[in-house]
Amino acid sequence: MTVDATLGAAFERVAARERDAMRAFIPGAAPENSDVAGAPATAFTLDPLSVVPPDGDYFVASGGRGARSFTRDGSLALRDGQLVDASGRTLLGYAQAGAALAPISIDPVDLALHRCTDLHVEADGSVVYHRAALDPRSGARADERVVAGRLALARFPAGTQPSIEDGLHVGAPPGIVPHVGVAGDASFGMLLPMRRARASIDIDASLTKLRQAYIALDALRAARSADGSLAKTAMDLLK
Repeated sequence: MTVDATLGAAFERVAARERDAMRAFIPGAAPENSDVAGAPATAFTLDPLSVVPPDGDYFVASGGRGARSFTRDGSLALRDGQLVDASGRTLLGYAQAGAALAPISIDPVDLALHRCTDLHVEADGSVVYHRAALDPRSGARADERVVAGRLALARFPAGTQPSIEDGLHVGAPPGIVPHVGVAGDASFGMLLPMRRARASIDIDASLTKLRQAYIALDALRAARSADGSLAKTAMDLLK
């Protein structure tokens, strides 16, 4: 490896350590470097659309060009009638048993008529809301429970490492097809509603590794500077 390549690799190590440190406070974020991984933790929230998947499992989100990405961030929101994650990626699930994997969507008529109330996610991944209606004959108000769908969960085989896309999303390991299902089935545990996943990054370890990366970079830069000075001195002596 040339001096320039070695120095470039050192800069990249510093950049990766910086990204890990900056992600330490992003809900559900995973580190690029496994040596700063922290224990999974959650915090209570009053947000009914905030949910935490079981340890080691991921929500399935739409990626670019029809691809799928995976995230542990359950800070969900409703956008244009579809359930999205904190980055605006559409969450995928099943409208009903046996259906194909598709975006979780609210009935557009209910949305247009503002009949969608109390939208929340339940422990089995059901995305539920109440449909408010008025009987035109009796004038009585009705309140119907509607299940828009169930969030899909994914898991990678033991011993495989997903590829990091950004602070919130990962991709499937090369050549690996993840197992996909729903919470509460034979393969997956239940979700934790009204909880928020904290980043699985140890901030103290991350800052320590970042400092070490900077020290290593400074040492390489000093060595390169010394080599340059030595080469100049040798050339001056040959003149």
